[in-house]
Amino acid sequence: MNIELLKQVLIVGIASGIVSTGIVQKIKEGFKFKNSKIIVLVSFVTSMIVGTLFSLSFTELSILNSLWVGLVTFLGADTIYKAFEDKIFKSFSNLDSTETKEKIDK
Repeated sequence: MNIELLKQVLIVGIASGIVSTGIVQKIKEGFKFKNSKIIVLVSFVTSMIVGTLFSLSFTELSILNSLWVGLVTFLGADTIYKAFEDKIFKSFSNLDSTETKEKIDK
């Protein structure tokens, strides 16, 4: 299992989720959907498009991995990351402090 790839997909998914959420909110305000099923479908399509394009534009991930970014964008990458954080990943604060310490040591 490639933990670093999984971590990268989730981190990119968190960033694209912010953009995707804003777009979905604007769409909901503009069209005033009555049916919640339509809102979920619009949210899914928007997340897949934004997540995939965001990943392809700003990372070196493959198309297949970028599609995974789109899916985790829809599912909520931040929630998935927090679920894995204590079990598999180091927390963001630990990563940041380790990188800062390494830069100071050099």
